[in-house]
Amino acid sequence: MNNMSEISRDFVASHLRLQLNRLRNILNDMETEKFECSYTQGSLKELENNLRQIRKYCGVN
Repeated sequence: MNNMSEISRDFVASHLRLQLNRLRNILNDMETEKFECSYTQGSLKELENNLRQIRKYCGVN
């Protein structure tokens, strides 16, 4: 990330924070027994896809 502009770093950081918040929400749902397997699987798959897009944006393979 050394070659990224400050705007790009802010962009990536914002999206990483969003994914972290989503993961926290999934964990909270599981811990408070609001767990629905199909919803959780979908949420985790979406999170995985979003992280993959961030990696591509950063040029990491």
